[in-house]
Amino acid sequence: MNLYKAGKNLSVYQGVTIGNKGNGSRSEITPTIGDNVSICANATVIGGIKIGNNVVIGAGSVVTKDVPDNCVAYGNPAVLKKR
Repeated sequence: MNLYKAGKNLSVYQGVTIGNKGNGSRSEITPTIGDNVSICANATVIGGIKIGNNVVIGAGSVVTKDVPDNCVAYGNPAVLKKR
């Protein structure tokens, strides 16, 4: 079983999904999460993506693409804003 990789100081709130996306070989790919990341309630983070350092993912957001360092990701699909 492949688990996601996370850095230091990860905060995950209720109802968050972190996991695989797709089927076949893609289903084995999971997110890599940097340091000082907060994933707010009911957010979904899926696929072989990279979440950078110092990132906040807003409540109810769906993140399926990379999020660079020092950003806020919010919405469905997620929109990025520099902090």
